[in-house]
Amino acid sequence: MTWRFIPLTAVVCLFPSIPALAQEAESIALGDGSSLTIEEYLIERPDQGAATVVVMARPNFDPEPFGAVPSDDFARRIQPLCAGLVQNSGETLQAENARSVRIRWDFTPSYDTGAPDWMEMSRFHEFLFALDENGMCIPQPLGVGLDNLEPDLPSGLPVVLRYIEPGPRARQLTLTYDVAEDLGAVTSEKLENAAIELCILHADLVLDDRRQYYQHLETGLVAIAFSQSGGRGQELERRVLFGIKDGACDTGLSPALVEAIRGTEQAVAAPPPGSEQP
Repeated sequence: MTWRFIPLTAVVCLFPSIPALAQEAESIALGDGSSLTIEEYLIERPDQGAATVVVMARPNFDPEPFGAVPSDDFARRIQPLCAGLVQNSGETLQAENARSVRIRWDFTPSYDTGAPDWMEMSRFHEFLFALDENGMCIPQPLGVGLDNLEPDLPSGLPVVLRYIEPGPRARQLTLTYDVAEDLGAVTSEKLENAAIELCILHADLVLDDRRQYYQHLETGLVAIAFSQSGGRGQELERRVLFGIKDGACDTGLSPALVEAIRGTEQAVAAPPPGSEQP
């Protein structure tokens, strides 16, 4: 894998709102009153395959005023930055054969990290967006693993995970999925079955990470949200809510059924015997 700086002329092209890279005071508004400062652009190019544009930035606000939080919590806030990059720099991205954008912001925590006074702690959040054939920024949540965003569900509902985020209710965790089927025509039974499966296959992973690394984040409710755009600025969304019991989704299923659903997904993901490449 190779790295290189994008030349200054390309930086201007990549984000015209920054007249020159040296003007570090120039900030990019995120649309909700917050902003961040772009420090540099890089191209990450693997030995084979498409390139990734890496945007190194610094938030002009405290992203963790109450303690460490997962980077996925900020994906919606960051997505307009990726969209603006694509809108203003389509030709440059195409020339670089860029198929994804990774935005990283570094910051010094304001909360007590427990580190000695002489040691300044630093943290960062990263956000990955794939670029589809229409130049749209498609969020790639990191919380369940990039190879696990599109699980094969026993219910058969085709879904792709797009957001892992808190809210909108207090102490609620929401996982939002794009549905590759007419969402309005999906029966309630199929939708509820799919939600149960996603709670077990995805939400339980996220809850486990939060319990292990973000103990101060209380979660009492999980929402599995199914979303579909109508193409005219309208969006249909259907949600299924779950309580939490013993740190996992309370689906009402027996432990044997829960393990069976997990086993079904693992069996789908595993290659058939004898198909491994040497």
